[in-house]
Order: sequence, then C-alpha cells, then structure tokens
Amino acid sequence: MVTGSVMAGAFFGNLADTMKENREYLKAKQGMLQDYMLKAGFEERAKLKEARAERAKLLNQATDLGLTEEASAILYSTGQLQSTVSYLKKIEESEDPDKKINKTGLTRFSEVLVESVPEEKLGAAMKYAFSLGAAEDPSSDKLVEAIHATSLDEYDEAISAFMKTPQTTSAVAPNISVFDINKRALIDYDPADIKAARELIDANLKTQLETTTNPNTGQLQYTNPDAAGEILNNAVDFYISEMSEPLKSRSGAEVIKDIFNRVDTLTEDPQLSLRQIAENFKTFEILPLQGPMPLSPDTTEETIINEEIEI
Repeated sequence: MVTGSVMAGAFFGNLADTMKENREYLKAKQGMLQDYMLKAGFEERAKLKEARAERAKLLNQATDLGLTEEASAILYSTGQLQSTVSYLKKIEESEDPDKKINKTGLTRFSEVLVESVPEEKLGAAMKYAFSLGAAEDPSSDKLVEAIHATSLDEYDEAISAFMKTPQTTSAVAPNISVFDINKRALIDYDPADIKAARELIDANLKTQLETTTNPNTGQLQYTNPDAAGEILNNAVDFYISEMSEPLKSRSGAEVIKDIFNRVDTLTEDPQLSLRQIAENFKTFEILPLQGPMPLSPDTTEETIINEEIEI
C-alpha cells in the first residue's frame, strides 16, 4: 500500500511537472508569436498603409493634371505614371510662359492609351491601381486564436489552420507592355519651335524643288512658288502632326529627315508635277492611286500623246 501510494504520488507529481512545462512551453510559444505579429505583421500593415497612401496621392495628382482614371491606371500598371506626373508637374510649375500643358493633347493621350489596351487588361489595371486590397488578412484570426489558446492542442490546431489558409494578396499588375510615350505631345507648341522647324524644312525643300536665283537678292527662290508654298505648308503640318503623336516618340530631326525622303521620292517621279504633289500628297505618303492622276494645269492630253509618240 505504501509502495502504491508512493508510485501514485510520483505519477501525479510528474504529471504536474509535465503540465507546468507544457504551460510554460505554450506561454513561450505564444510570446514568440505575439512578438512576430507586433514586429512583422503590424509593421507590414503599416508599410502597406503607407504604400496605399502614396499610390492614392499619385493617382489623384494624375487626374488633377488632366489624365483620366483609366489612363492613370494603365500607366501605373506599367510603372510609367510617376515619371509622367513628374514631367507634367515640372511643366505646370515652369515660369516659361510658352511651356504649358496641352489639355487637348493630354485628353487625346488618355484616349489613345485606353484604346490600345484590351478591355480585360484595362479592368485588371483599374483593379490593380485603385483597389486598396484587403484591409485585414482573414487568416490572421487564427494567429489571434493561437495567442489565446489554453492548451498546446488548441495552439497547434490554430497554427495548422493558419498555415493552410491562403494568404490574402492585393491585385496583380496586368501584363501590359511599356509605352513609347511622346512627352512632347503633352505640352503646347512654342511658336519659336515651329518657326525654326519651318525654316529647316524650307531649306531642305529648296534642295529638292525647282528653284532659281533671285537677281536682286542673290537668294534661291521657288520657280513655282504657289505649289512649292503649299508643299511647304503640308510639310510643316505633317511635322506638327508627327511630333504630336502621343505614343510615337520621335525627334524633330528624325521627322524632318522623313519629310526629306518622302518628298525626294515624289519629285523623282517624272509623271508628277509639283502641283500634283501639293494637292494629292498632303502627308507625302506613297500609296497606290485609284484611277488616273489628275493632270497638272500645265499638262494637256496633247502633250502626253506627243510624249508617248516620241517614246
């Protein structure tokens, strides 16, 4: 009997020690978990909140400047919104009176951006840019349960459920290619820039179109000033149009060289007069003609017949 009592006492004593060890072990694990939530979980939420605030601020700046929400979302998803907003704010704050944001150009820029993105990707971009994501992670409830568990079994059950619960994530950026943004199209044209471009284009055309030397000034002048003047005006219009394309970034030199090459190709065609070039090739683009080319004023059917006879 004595021996039995001793054995029972030892058993309950060991059990008490084991339970004490378990409680201390559970307390230690709960303390570690609480530290994790405070240091990692809450810090992560603080960073996420800060990031959301910065994103919201950037998107608000974009729309305040004149970009649409859709265009802002698209640019945010490609990582180009920050640089675009910074550029526009720099123009807005410029003291140069000739440097102003082109509101019409910005509207067209927004429209072209939206039109270039498939509807499903536009929706994904909107969700990615404007969604605030989950305010709280549902699986974190299991961490709270683990902290307040009264036994190792409850703790293990809560932790196991936490590990199996999918973590809530924010929207994923859609796969949209980076755009070739022509920032020049977003600001008003400086009249001085257009004047300089016109002078360069005019100088190039004088090497391609028919010219004579003015006996009074000694300078080159167009032999057919009316047609040449129209071609010059067409060239300047083409230059402005190309430089205003929202998603085609080109330098002025590239566009002027393009004009030179196009005009050169047209003037090499013996069947085209300057008048025909001026009237039928506003953008100097060589396209298959539908029907016969209209005769120039100085060309008659008799002239064409005579030329064919000589050939």
